[in-house]
Amino acid sequence: MSVSSYRKPGKVAPSREEVRALLSLMDDPDPFVREKVEERLSDLDENSVPVLDECREKVDDPELRMRLTELIHDLTFSSFEQEFLEFLEGGVDSPADLERGQLLLCRLDNPTLRTDLYRRQLDKMAARLGPSIHAGLSAGEQLQTFVSFFFEKEYFKGAESDYMNPDNSFLHKVLQRRRGIPISLSMVMLFVARRLELPVYGVNMPMHFLLKYESGNQSTLIDPFNRGRVISIDQCSYFLRNHGIEPLPKHFERAPEREILARSVRNLVFSFEKENKPERVAELKRLLLYIMQTGET
Repeated sequence: MSVSSYRKPGKVAPSREEVRALLSLMDDPDPFVREKVEERLSDLDENSVPVLDECREKVDDPELRMRLTELIHDLTFSSFEQEFLEFLEGGVDSPADLERGQLLLCRLDNPTLRTDLYRRQLDKMAARLGPSIHAGLSAGEQLQTFVSFFFEKEYFKGAESDYMNPDNSFLHKVLQRRRGIPISLSMVMLFVARRLELPVYGVNMPMHFLLKYESGNQSTLIDPFNRGRVISIDQCSYFLRNHGIEPLPKHFERAPEREILARSVRNLVFSFEKENKPERVAELKRLLLYIMQTGET
């Protein structure tokens, strides 16, 4: 379903009561009734979102719930797009900016999502890990404690069976399901590390996002998709060559936050292309263009 927030001339938006009545008829067996419902729903605007969200929370049918989510998305995307652009224009130059950007992207999945709840989840994870990270630990012990927390205590893991599922790219879904792809698992670890002031950074290696833990003049590459396994540059180089990519020093350097955000959006583009959702793909490509344009100097 694709419903524009544009209101037709001469049309009056449905009341809350009418919206509820229309939603109850969305699955009516009569095609004529469904057609009239769709026609009337096209008169909705963003002011109708609260009642739509309220109704969505009470729906048991997964298909109807998804249709309501898509309807809310269509009604709110224009304002979301403007908010995202304003965020980008303010700069994406720190882990805090990156976290805000990742949580903003979550609203593409659920436009009325309370992203503050997931920020608090990250706060709580940092609070649970914090006491185990103390000055008495060596760099190696600190790294081992950090990694084991996510995969042995919080039970995160790589999404091997449904890698391309968009749920594996949205930060809030990764926190809910404890499954993700390399970059989304890395974001969870990176944002917890930020709260504890740990020297952990993103590495934008082609084909497989990594993290880097730095201590003094030494750095260690971590593969969050494989339970935080420590890997060498030689192993990474072998992996890249097997995929027809010549390894370069830049592949193992700290990645700028804006580039990380762009990569997350590209992953969502690939996921929605696989799900054959061209409207979502077009929206994401616009967001990606904004990321590139606002980053130009």
